[in-house]
Amino acid sequence: MKRSVLLSLLLLLCAVPLVRAAMPGPGMPPPAPGVEVGEVLAVQDTQSRRYTGRVVSPATVSLVPRVAGEILEVGFRDGDTVQAGQMLYRIDPVRYEAAVKNARGKVVQYKAEHAYARADLARNRSLFKKQAVSRDVLESAERTEQVAYGELLLAAEADLVTAQDDLRNTRIVAPMAGRIGVTAFTAGNYVTTSSGTLVTLVRADPVRVRFGLSVRDMQAVFGSEEELRSLGRVRVRLADGTEYGTEGRVTIVDNTAEGRTDTVLVYAELANPQSRLVPESTVVVTLYRQTDSVVPAVPPSAVQHDVQGAFVYVVQEDDRVSLRRVTLGNLVGESQAVRSGLNVHERVVTDGTHKVVDGMKVDYARKGADAGVQD
Repeated sequence: MKRSVLLSLLLLLCAVPLVRAAMPGPGMPPPAPGVEVGEVLAVQDTQSRRYTGRVVSPATVSLVPRVAGEILEVGFRDGDTVQAGQMLYRIDPVRYEAAVKNARGKVVQYKAEHAYARADLARNRSLFKKQAVSRDVLESAERTEQVAYGELLLAAEADLVTAQDDLRNTRIVAPMAGRIGVTAFTAGNYVTTSSGTLVTLVRADPVRVRFGLSVRDMQAVFGSEEELRSLGRVRVRLADGTEYGTEGRVTIVDNTAEGRTDTVLVYAELANPQSRLVPESTVVVTLYRQTDSVVPAVPPSAVQHDVQGAFVYVVQEDDRVSLRRVTLGNLVGESQAVRSGLNVHERVVTDGTHKVVDGMKVDYARKGADAGVQD
């Protein structure tokens, strides 16, 4: 037992010099903290404002039956994406096919009767010139020809057009490509022209984002409606906080402002191939003006704040950091624009800012990385 205690004490005494050797001696500087460093890049300068917007479809169609009959087939599943011309409903066509045949028969009949009346009129005109028939006979032949053509043949041809149109309407097709809603009627239901909406179809790609823009903001950022339409761009943030990757363009500016709020409705169009933008959903819209000028930019993680404002740590040639006060601009994509205080190609601490203080030497965990994102 005593030998074990003595052995433990001996090992402890041997370890003390090793621990002391690993610690910085008196007057020795602490080791440089490891940080990540990136180069300040240039991005296109923008002026922006943020609003709450709503996704709207540029076209919505409520499909209704134009003829009565039993639905024999439904050509889609609820929520499907459909193509223009795709069959959506097929209504029993039997009586409409019969109506077309009947109307065609009447047209043929009245064409023959009209041809006979026209020939009879020509014959009576010839006889009237020879004074072989009276004027009354001639006028009777003229009335017969006019009735055969004007009242019978034309009416039969109009009935044929109507019957053909009714037959076509037994097939209800998509008037445009889009997303179909939930159908109110399935196969086997009997519908009439008063049955109401069968289903709603919305155009889902592209979509529009609608938001209210104050007249003051429009004039401050763009100057005029014409500039807004030509230079206005939008970025959208979805309900889950993620950024929608595709940029949109302002396409429509309403012609009047809302009197109480002094805002005008603005519509921007965005491609929506994956249907991530759902019509009637709420989004956050960043409206900005694209310019040709460039400004320095850094990742948002590089920017720190205190009571005096925003600052970054600039890495000098000797790997020491210098606290630099900056004036921030807008967020441009994933980068924070800097209005003043930084120059392009300078290096800043982008990660590990909590480890450093002004004048401290740092150890680069990653050199040569881009701090900004060129736009």
